[in-house]
Amino acid sequence: MPIYRKISQNRAGRDFVVGDVHGHLKQLQKQLDALAFDPASDRLFCLGDVVDRGPDSAAMLDLIDQKSVFSILGNHEAMMIAGFESPTDVQLHFSNGGEWFYDLNRSEQSRLVDKVRQWPWAMAIDTSHGTAGLVHGDVPESSWEKVEKLTQFAAEAWAEGAAMSEPRIAMAAQPLLWNRGLIRRLYRDVLGLDRGKMTDAQYEDAFRQWTTKLAGADSEQCRAFQISGIDSVYLGHSYVPVATSIGDCRFLDSFRGETGEELSLICISSE
Repeated sequence: MPIYRKISQNRAGRDFVVGDVHGHLKQLQKQLDALAFDPASDRLFCLGDVVDRGPDSAAMLDLIDQKSVFSILGNHEAMMIAGFESPTDVQLHFSNGGEWFYDLNRSEQSRLVDKVRQWPWAMAIDTSHGTAGLVHGDVPESSWEKVEKLTQFAAEAWAEGAAMSEPRIAMAAQPLLWNRGLIRRLYRDVLGLDRGKMTDAQYEDAFRQWTTKLAGADSEQCRAFQISGIDSVYLGHSYVPVATSIGDCRFLDSFRGETGEELSLICISSE
Protein backbone atom coordinates (compact mmCIF):
# COMPACT_ATOMS: atom_id res chain seq x y z
CA MET A 1 0.00 0.00 0.00
CA PRO A 2 1.38 3.46 -0.85
CA ILE A 3 2.69 5.72 1.90
CA TYR A 4 0.36 8.45 0.60
CA ARG A 5 -3.13 7.34 -0.36
CA LYS A 6 -5.96 9.08 -2.20
CA ILE A 7 -9.48 7.90 -1.39
CA SER A 8 -12.44 8.46 -3.71
CA GLN A 9 -15.74 9.87 -2.48
CA ASN A 10 -18.10 7.55 -0.67
CA ARG A 11 -21.35 7.76 -2.60
CA ALA A 12 -22.99 4.82 -0.82
CA GLY A 13 -22.79 5.95 2.79
CA ARG A 14 -21.06 8.19 5.32
CA ASP A 15 -17.41 8.85 6.13
CA PHE A 16 -16.23 9.44 9.71
CA VAL A 17 -12.89 10.56 11.13
CA VAL A 18 -11.91 9.73 14.72
CA GLY A 19 -9.10 11.06 16.88
CA ASP A 20 -6.51 8.97 18.72
CA VAL A 21 -8.27 5.85 20.03
CA HIS A 22 -5.29 4.48 22.01
CA GLY A 23 -6.65 0.98 22.49
CA HIS A 24 -10.13 2.01 23.67
CA LEU A 25 -12.03 -0.28 21.31
CA LYS A 26 -15.16 -0.57 23.47
CA GLN A 27 -15.56 3.21 23.58
CA LEU A 28 -15.17 3.40 19.81
CA GLN A 29 -17.70 0.63 19.23
CA LYS A 30 -20.17 2.26 21.61
CA GLN A 31 -20.04 5.53 19.68
CA LEU A 32 -20.21 3.81 16.30
CA ASP A 33 -23.26 1.86 17.45
CA ALA A 34 -24.92 5.10 18.51
CA LEU A 35 -24.36 6.42 14.99
CA ALA A 36 -25.75 3.21 13.43
CA PHE A 37 -22.43 2.79 11.62
CA ASP A 38 -22.83 0.28 8.78
CA PRO A 39 -19.51 -1.16 7.50
CA ALA A 40 -21.24 -2.22 4.30
CA SER A 41 -21.65 1.42 3.29
CA ASP A 42 -20.02 3.68 5.88
CA ARG A 43 -16.28 4.20 6.36
CA LEU A 44 -14.22 5.10 9.43
CA PHE A 45 -10.83 6.81 9.21
CA CYS A 46 -8.53 6.78 12.24
CA LEU A 47 -5.85 9.45 12.67
CA GLY A 48 -3.22 7.00 13.94
CA ASP A 49 -2.31 6.15 17.53
CA VAL A 50 -4.90 3.41 17.70
CA VAL A 51 -2.59 1.52 20.09
CA ASP A 52 -1.15 1.91 23.62
CA ARG A 53 -2.58 3.10 26.96
CA GLY A 54 -6.00 1.48 26.52
CA PRO A 55 -6.86 -2.20 27.05
CA ASP A 56 -7.41 -3.37 23.46
CA SER A 57 -4.42 -2.36 21.33
CA ALA A 58 -4.05 -5.63 19.42
CA ALA A 59 -7.79 -5.78 18.76
CA MET A 60 -7.71 -2.21 17.44
CA LEU A 61 -4.97 -3.16 15.00
CA ASP A 62 -7.01 -6.15 13.85
CA LEU A 63 -10.04 -3.89 13.32
CA ILE A 64 -8.19 -1.87 10.69
CA ASP A 65 -8.85 -3.48 7.31
CA GLN A 66 -8.21 -0.40 5.11
CA LYS A 67 -11.55 -1.14 3.43
CA SER A 68 -14.27 0.04 5.81
CA VAL A 69 -12.02 0.92 8.77
CA PHE A 70 -8.88 2.80 7.77
CA SER A 71 -5.95 4.26 9.65
CA ILE A 72 -2.91 6.35 8.92
CA LEU A 73 0.31 5.83 10.85
CA GLY A 74 0.73 7.61 14.18
CA ASN A 75 3.82 8.11 16.30
CA HIS A 76 2.73 5.29 18.64
CA GLU A 77 2.62 2.83 15.75
CA ALA A 78 6.02 4.20 14.70
CA MET A 79 7.35 3.54 18.21
CA MET A 80 5.97 0.00 18.04
CA ILE A 81 7.73 -0.63 14.74
CA ALA A 82 10.99 0.86 16.03
CA GLY A 83 10.82 -1.17 19.24
CA PHE A 84 10.41 -4.34 17.20
CA GLU A 85 13.32 -3.39 14.96
CA SER A 86 15.82 -2.35 17.61
CA PRO A 87 16.21 -3.17 21.33
CA THR A 88 17.50 0.37 21.92
CA ASP A 89 14.07 1.74 20.97
CA VAL A 90 12.00 -0.54 23.21
CA GLN A 91 12.12 1.68 26.29
CA LEU A 92 10.59 4.72 24.57
CA HIS A 93 7.60 2.68 23.41
CA PHE A 94 7.30 0.74 26.67
CA SER A 95 7.25 3.93 28.75
CA ASN A 96 4.53 5.46 26.55
CA GLY A 97 1.93 2.72 26.97
CA GLY A 98 3.50 0.05 24.80
CA GLU A 99 4.08 -2.62 27.46
CA TRP A 100 1.29 -4.78 25.99
CA PHE A 101 3.36 -5.29 22.82
CA TYR A 102 6.32 -6.79 24.67
CA ASP A 103 4.06 -9.34 26.37
CA LEU A 104 3.40 -10.85 22.93
CA ASN A 105 5.55 -13.57 21.40
CA ARG A 106 7.89 -12.58 18.58
CA SER A 107 5.70 -14.13 15.91
CA GLU A 108 2.65 -12.09 16.95
CA GLN A 109 4.75 -8.94 17.21
CA SER A 110 5.98 -9.55 13.68
CA ARG A 111 2.44 -10.03 12.38
CA LEU A 112 1.26 -6.75 13.84
CA VAL A 113 4.31 -4.82 12.67
CA ASP A 114 3.94 -6.22 9.15
CA LYS A 115 0.33 -5.08 9.13
CA VAL A 116 1.03 -1.57 10.38
CA ARG A 117 3.87 -1.08 7.90
CA GLN A 118 1.22 -1.30 5.17
CA TRP A 119 -0.61 1.76 6.49
CA PRO A 120 -0.27 5.11 4.73
CA TRP A 121 1.29 8.06 6.52
CA ALA A 122 -1.21 10.52 5.06
CA MET A 123 -4.47 10.38 3.15
CA ALA A 124 -6.55 12.67 0.97
CA ILE A 125 -10.27 11.84 0.92
CA ASP A 126 -12.65 13.25 -1.66
CA THR A 127 -15.94 14.48 -0.21
CA SER A 128 -18.93 16.31 -1.65
CA HIS A 129 -17.50 19.60 -0.36
CA GLY A 130 -13.80 19.25 -1.13
CA THR A 131 -10.78 17.15 -0.25
CA ALA A 132 -10.03 16.27 3.38
CA GLY A 133 -6.43 15.57 4.36
CA LEU A 134 -5.49 13.23 7.20
CA VAL A 135 -2.09 13.40 8.90
CA HIS A 136 -1.22 12.47 12.46
CA GLY A 137 1.07 15.15 13.77
CA ASP A 138 1.55 18.35 11.80
CA VAL A 139 1.39 20.11 8.45
CA PRO A 140 4.85 21.61 7.83
CA GLU A 141 4.77 25.23 6.69
CA SER A 142 0.94 25.02 6.57
CA SER A 143 1.37 23.31 3.20
CA TRP A 144 -0.28 20.07 2.14
CA GLU A 145 2.12 20.03 -0.81
CA LYS A 146 4.90 19.69 1.79
CA VAL A 147 3.11 16.66 3.28
CA GLU A 148 2.97 15.08 -0.16
CA LYS A 149 6.66 15.81 -0.85
CA LEU A 150 7.76 14.31 2.48
CA THR A 151 5.83 11.11 1.83
CA GLN A 152 7.32 10.93 -1.66
CA PHE A 153 10.79 11.41 -0.17
CA ALA A 154 10.34 8.42 2.16
CA ALA A 155 8.22 6.22 -0.11
CA GLU A 156 10.92 4.16 -1.81
CA ALA A 157 12.85 3.38 1.36
CA TRP A 158 9.63 2.53 3.21
CA ALA A 159 8.46 0.21 0.43
CA GLU A 160 11.83 -1.56 0.57
CA GLY A 161 11.33 -2.23 4.29
CA ALA A 162 13.80 0.33 5.64
CA ALA A 163 13.86 0.78 9.41
CA MET A 164 12.30 3.74 11.21
CA SER A 165 15.86 4.92 11.89
CA GLU A 166 16.81 5.07 8.19
CA PRO A 167 17.62 8.74 7.42
CA ARG A 168 14.93 9.30 4.77
CA ILE A 169 12.30 7.64 6.96
CA ALA A 170 13.33 9.58 10.05
CA MET A 171 13.42 12.87 8.14
CA ALA A 172 9.83 12.42 6.96
CA ALA A 173 8.51 10.91 10.19
CA GLN A 174 9.62 13.79 12.41
CA PRO A 175 7.40 16.50 10.85
CA LEU A 176 4.48 14.25 9.93
CA LEU A 177 4.21 11.94 12.97
CA TRP A 178 5.94 13.79 15.81
CA ASN A 179 6.01 17.55 15.40
CA ARG A 180 3.46 19.87 17.00
CA GLY A 181 3.95 23.13 15.13
CA LEU A 182 0.28 23.92 14.49
CA ILE A 183 -0.98 22.90 17.90
CA ARG A 184 1.70 25.00 19.59
CA ARG A 185 0.56 28.00 17.57
CA LEU A 186 -3.01 27.27 18.64
CA TYR A 187 -2.08 27.09 22.30
CA ARG A 188 0.31 30.04 22.34
CA ASP A 189 -0.92 32.51 19.73
CA VAL A 190 -4.68 31.93 19.77
CA LEU A 191 -5.43 30.72 23.28
CA GLY A 192 -2.61 32.41 25.17
CA LEU A 193 -1.63 29.18 26.91
CA ASP A 194 2.04 29.19 27.86
CA ARG A 195 2.53 26.39 30.36
CA GLY A 196 5.96 27.61 31.37
CA LYS A 197 4.71 31.06 32.37
CA MET A 198 1.42 30.21 34.08
CA THR A 199 0.45 28.83 37.44
CA ASP A 200 -1.68 25.66 37.52
CA ALA A 201 -4.74 27.72 38.44
CA GLN A 202 -4.17 30.17 35.57
CA TYR A 203 -3.67 27.32 33.10
CA GLU A 204 -6.85 25.51 34.18
CA ASP A 205 -8.84 28.76 34.00
CA ALA A 206 -7.56 29.42 30.47
CA PHE A 207 -8.57 25.92 29.45
CA ARG A 208 -12.12 26.58 30.63
CA GLN A 209 -12.25 29.61 28.32
CA TRP A 210 -11.19 27.50 25.30
CA THR A 211 -14.36 27.88 23.21
CA THR A 212 -14.71 31.60 23.88
CA LYS A 213 -11.11 32.32 22.88
CA LEU A 214 -11.41 30.29 19.70
CA ALA A 215 -14.52 32.21 18.69
CA GLY A 216 -12.62 35.45 19.16
CA ALA A 217 -9.61 34.54 17.02
CA ASP A 218 -8.81 37.17 14.39
CA SER A 219 -7.63 36.66 10.81
CA GLU A 220 -3.97 37.05 11.70
CA GLN A 221 -4.21 34.43 14.44
CA CYS A 222 -5.93 32.06 12.00
CA ARG A 223 -3.42 32.54 9.19
CA ALA A 224 -1.21 29.55 10.12
CA PHE A 225 -4.26 27.29 10.03
CA GLN A 226 -5.10 28.12 6.41
CA ILE A 227 -3.56 25.12 4.68
CA SER A 228 -2.54 25.40 1.04
CA GLY A 229 -3.24 22.56 -1.38
CA ILE A 230 -6.18 20.98 0.46
CA ASP A 231 -9.64 22.00 1.63
CA SER A 232 -9.45 20.72 5.22
CA VAL A 233 -7.01 18.79 7.41
CA TYR A 234 -7.73 16.45 10.32
CA LEU A 235 -4.99 15.94 12.93
CA GLY A 236 -4.48 13.85 16.06
CA HIS A 237 -1.39 13.53 18.27
CA SER A 238 -1.86 16.63 20.45
CA TYR A 239 -4.45 16.98 23.18
CA VAL A 240 -7.39 19.36 22.89
CA PRO A 241 -10.21 19.32 25.47
CA VAL A 242 -12.86 19.25 22.73
CA ALA A 243 -12.77 18.70 18.97
CA THR A 244 -11.36 21.99 17.74
CA SER A 245 -11.81 23.67 14.37
CA ILE A 246 -9.80 26.69 13.28
CA GLY A 247 -9.13 27.75 9.71
CA ASP A 248 -8.79 24.60 7.64
CA CYS A 249 -7.64 22.49 10.60
CA ARG A 250 -9.60 20.07 12.76
CA PHE A 251 -7.84 18.81 15.89
CA LEU A 252 -9.44 15.62 17.23
CA ASP A 253 -7.19 14.13 19.95
CA SER A 254 -9.54 14.80 22.86
CA PHE A 255 -9.98 11.42 24.58
CA ARG A 256 -8.04 10.34 27.66
CA GLY A 257 -10.22 7.47 28.85
CA GLU A 258 -11.73 9.41 31.74
CA THR A 259 -15.27 8.73 32.91
CA GLY A 260 -17.80 10.59 30.80
CA GLU A 261 -15.38 11.37 27.98
CA GLU A 262 -16.05 10.50 24.35
CA LEU A 263 -13.80 10.16 21.35
CA SER A 264 -13.96 13.00 18.86
CA LEU A 265 -15.78 11.28 16.01
CA ILE A 266 -16.73 13.55 13.11
CA CYS A 267 -18.83 12.86 10.03
CA ILE A 268 -16.95 14.46 7.14
CA SER A 269 -19.68 13.65 4.63
CA SER A 270 -21.96 16.31 6.09
CA GLU A 271 -19.57 18.74 7.80
